[in-house]
Amino acid sequence: MDLNQRKLNKSEWNSIEIPVSETEQNILQLIIKGNKDVNIKINHNSSLFSFLKIEYSEKMEDYLYIKYLYEKCNKIQEQIKTIHKDYVTIKVDPNVKINSADKIRLERNDESKLQNKELYEYVLLGHADKFLYYKIKLLSKEKEKEKMDSKKKEKMKQSLYHYYTLFKLLKNNISYVNRHVLYICNKIISLFEDDIDISLIIEYADEFIEKNKSLLQYSDLSLYEHQKEIITISKNPDPKLVLYMAPTGTGKTLTPIALSETHKIIFLCAARHVGLALARAAISIGKKIAFAFGCESADDIRLHYFAAKEYSKNKRTGGIGKVDNSIGDNVEIMICDIKSYLPAMYYMLAFNKDDNDETRLDNLIVYWDEPTITLDYQNHEFHPIIKKNWTENLIPNVVLSSATLPKLHELTETIADFQNRFPNSSTYNIVSHDCKKTIPIINTEGYVVLPHYLSENYDDVVKIAKHCENYLTLMRYFDLKEIVEFVTFVNKNNYSNTKMKLMRHFESLEDVNMQSIKLYYIKMLQNIIQGTWGAIYTNFKVLRRQKIENNATVDISGNKIIKSQSIGPGVNINSNKPLPGSLLAESKLAGSKLAGSSLTRLSSEQNTSTSMNSTTKGTSGVYVTTKDAYTLTDGPTIFITNEVEKIAKFCIQQANIPSVVMDDILKKIEFNNVLNEKIQAIETEIDYIKEQSEEKVKNSSSGRIKSSTKDVKKLNKFSPDDLEDHNSKMNKFSKLDNELKSLRSLIKSARLNDTFVPNKHNHIKKWAEAMNPVNAFTCDIEDNIVNEIMLLNGISDSWKVLLMMGIGVFINHPNIQYTEIMKKMADEQKLYMIIASSDYIYGTNYQFCHGYLSKDLNLTQEKIIQAMGRIGRNNIQQNFTIRFRDDMQIMKLFTNETDKPEIMNMNILFNSNNVLWNGSVYETVPAM
Repeated sequence: MDLNQRKLNKSEWNSIEIPVSETEQNILQLIIKGNKDVNIKINHNSSLFSFLKIEYSEKMEDYLYIKYLYEKCNKIQEQIKTIHKDYVTIKVDPNVKINSADKIRLERNDESKLQNKELYEYVLLGHADKFLYYKIKLLSKEKEKEKMDSKKKEKMKQSLYHYYTLFKLLKNNISYVNRHVLYICNKIISLFEDDIDISLIIEYADEFIEKNKSLLQYSDLSLYEHQKEIITISKNPDPKLVLYMAPTGTGKTLTPIALSETHKIIFLCAARHVGLALARAAISIGKKIAFAFGCESADDIRLHYFAAKEYSKNKRTGGIGKVDNSIGDNVEIMICDIKSYLPAMYYMLAFNKDDNDETRLDNLIVYWDEPTITLDYQNHEFHPIIKKNWTENLIPNVVLSSATLPKLHELTETIADFQNRFPNSSTYNIVSHDCKKTIPIINTEGYVVLPHYLSENYDDVVKIAKHCENYLTLMRYFDLKEIVEFVTFVNKNNYSNTKMKLMRHFESLEDVNMQSIKLYYIKMLQNIIQGTWGAIYTNFKVLRRQKIENNATVDISGNKIIKSQSIGPGVNINSNKPLPGSLLAESKLAGSKLAGSSLTRLSSEQNTSTSMNSTTKGTSGVYVTTKDAYTLTDGPTIFITNEVEKIAKFCIQQANIPSVVMDDILKKIEFNNVLNEKIQAIETEIDYIKEQSEEKVKNSSSGRIKSSTKDVKKLNKFSPDDLEDHNSKMNKFSKLDNELKSLRSLIKSARLNDTFVPNKHNHIKKWAEAMNPVNAFTCDIEDNIVNEIMLLNGISDSWKVLLMMGIGVFINHPNIQYTEIMKKMADEQKLYMIIASSDYIYGTNYQFCHGYLSKDLNLTQEKIIQAMGRIGRNNIQQNFTIRFRDDMQIMKLFTNETDKPEIMNMNILFNSNNVLWNGSVYETVPAM
């Protein structure tokens, strides 16, 4: 996270002009429309009508049913009748007439083509058909009095899966779904409702809900509940302080776009990357924004082109040339850093007038993103700036937004101060625990962590459960599969109180979702029957399975470990290789001759001398460049540490790159480093010549001399000395430019063999072939990017080697160009992994699927949650994990902390009075 309070550089300006994806565009449009209708639902999936783009009428609907849907629907209705004899089949006139033009248009589309388009009617009928297929199979087996074997259980599971999916899909907001299809599907839901065992649906919830591709693909787009709440509150004209807490990755940062439809917004963020991400999204949908980064005064504020009111035109392109940044009438969203808030505030006030030229305050909102940044420090350079911003703020509508914001009752001093400064103001507390995905916590042994694993003492478990109840954002990190195993076990054995029976909490399928199951789990933990916890704890400890399985097929050097078994005395059989026929016969003969004789110790041969137990305790999943790389699936990984160089060296050392290969790479890097020094010297000289030429132009009365290699116009107006000097400089410039190109052409390209690049084909073949990896993620870095990094000065050689392995480094570094390249590749998901300092706990909105929290980190509870929030930010349900390298950090996460520094500092700094915490209460002290 870049906390430097500086102006935007050229690459940052360029980055905000890159449009977001079409999927993100759809979400942004939803957010904007949500300002007028918070209950809006949009679904971009197509029905027959919407795909064919034909005007709706019931006659046309009947015609489409007969032409495209009748055969499937008739089959399904026949299936229904085999179970429910009284079911009445739909009757539709098969001779429906439509006009010739529509008929010709429809002839181009046969049924097979439309089915391939996954139109919604076919999706619904597909699940209906499969439900009935398995249901009929089950009923026929029941008549045969089949026992409850695994096959029957699988059929029951499949029938429930398709019923639940159909039930949920029918709730979606798809335009013009054929009414006859809807009738049949809704009839199936009602006819079989009493046959559905909700307890079994919950038992398989990880497959039915979390991994259900149909639910993910066809779901409606809608606002989160917390977004609905803040949009509604913002329309209240009275002064207000809004405490806005919602999990990371649930759209808090995009909420200002919705608010900007009716208000002018000042988006205040310490992490510039967050502000730039918002700017890019806002520009993609045409919002008018301005920037205040590193500002000493309002003169430093810069407008984006969309927000420009007065500007000069570019004579060559006809577009906007130079913008007049002093006129901000059009600005809808001002994005600023901590240092620049007050200049930004006065700027927005100056251009927010009513018809009587009076300053308006009611339609301005200060949206302070992650206000707890740096508040875990006792002292920080930002602290006096934060206090000054709060004290001198004139805008009466303030939103404090964070995933780890202190609770309402913990901010007594801040709230009282705000209400004193803005009379008749209201305080609103928005707390959300939206939970639509699972991002499991993994300990050092590779096991999933959940409250029921944390203590054999039931009193401790109750305390942990109550803590989770107070911090429901933790539910996001509960593994759903292991939760339903716990819930099912406790229910089947009647280990919980009667009030926790499933049917009392899940009366219908409407109540069954990921969030409700996790809430039920937390409640159940607090209602276990006395004396039964020992049996529960022991059962789950014994049956506990590793989420990150130990790769025991190779040692840490990549040598294959081959298990051996003996057949008959003195004969060693390699289990991975077939035994030759003659040897097999001899071994059987020897075995029969010595049958019943005393046992003797036999030595087992291996290809290497490596011990089978080659994995050190507590290192599960840590070999990220070798034997454990295959566990990092679906997308990039972030490794958060305070010892970046140490982790970087570990990654290189563990990669087992042969010395001859490493020597060759380092020689190329050293050669390039020498070239870089020469290139830098020439670039400095060229810049000096340019500056001299520009100064000459500036001081020239005619202003005709050009500071470039282009033809010089009207040089006859200059003195002979001026002309000679200019020609001399241009000749020198040309020579230096040619020399620069020549040197750049000598840069040696360096690339590692795929064997040393995590999760490339050859790498997997060496390290994890026997583990049958699925969706292992690897990097995608072009040669030109590697060469570009090679040309950078001040970059550690180890970082250059890491880049060849697909690993980038995020650290506050003077070479901004390196950081910008890493950001771009992270945004495009080109990197396999990023090693980041703890400064990047806030403000990285990249899409990571896995994350490591290093053992060297010393974090507060809030900061741990923020670190975890970097993972699983996309809208797709993939395999996510958060891997802790210190189990004590996990215990801190589930423990109720007192005297949190963030709470104390917020009450002190977000306060216009001088207050201090004396250890028990806040007390006002005289100003210094």
